Amino acid sequence: MRRMSRTKPVAVLIVNPNAGRLPDATRNEAVEALRSRFRIDGYTTSSRGSGIAIAAEAANDGAELVIAFGGDGHINEVANGLAGTSTALGIIPGGTMNVFARVLGVPLDPLAAADHLEEALKRPIVETPLGRMNDRYFTFSAGCGFDAEAAGRVERYVPAKRRFGEVFFYWSAFRVLTGTYRHRKPTMKLRGEFGEVPVAMAVVCNAGPYAYLANRPVNLTPHVDLFKGIDVFALRSMRLESLPAYAWRVAVSGDLVHHPDVFYASDLDHFELSSDRPFHRHVDGEPLPPAHSVVFEIDPRALKVRA
Repeated sequence: MRRMSRTKPVAVLIVNPNAGRLPDATRNEAVEALRSRFRIDGYTTSSRGSGIAIAAEAANDGAELVIAFGGDGHINEVANGLAGTSTALGIIPGGTMNVFARVLGVPLDPLAAADHLEEALKRPIVETPLGRMNDRYFTFSAGCGFDAEAAGRVERYVPAKRRFGEVFFYWSAFRVLTGTYRHRKPTMKLRGEFGEVPVAMAVVCNAGPYAYLANRPVNLTPHVDLFKGIDVFALRSMRLESLPAYAWRVAVSGDLVHHPDVFYASDLDHFELSSDRPFHRHVDGEPLPPAHSVVFEIDPRALKVRA
């Protein structure tokens, strides 16, 4: 057994014990499966943002592989700690939607993902672009305005998030939209190579889809490609009477970008969003402090991934 342990690849494991809807027994079984395949130096996150610091310290100490076990927000934190370093990211999905894991072809079952990661060590490292909003990276999406406020509401009710999963996000979005008027008129301005566009909300994607509903992809940015630029989807106005049309085009026809309220631009390198009033914002579903202005960019070789 000692001889075998010395041959195992070394990895740092960072677990979010509060992610998603995994039973504790399943999470523990997945951790043991990883320990059987890797020499693990394990950590758990204790608060929002702690994953960034743990991952950055691991990279600074020369770790070759850091495994993030959790949901999209947890993956975002670990990716931010590793971006720009030579340390590779491995993913064990443990969240609600697991969008970035799906983009990379990682199995959603944690035990299958452990097998997949072990096999990935035999393949070349993937250099993955990341989007960036000011100084914070995102792996698949960032939002400003309405959807960011909905994401913030979800994170305030973690027990409901764990119990109801992705449905709770859409319910929260509906509650935000029907409970306030400030999102319905353009209060922000997009500026880029496309000119200047007044908008009520904006979603920026580095990869897609934006989300899932009952395992059906929700594609707000249908032309987005992980290995190209960033796409922006924005609503010039948000009309309550158009909610049924928005929902139909998202869930059934898949062509919301052709709605007259929508502005959409694809494969961009750089643009800005600003407002006279501070707006809510998020990265990969993780709320950030409000801001008056943000700059969006693509970093084409930001992250090394084992997938």
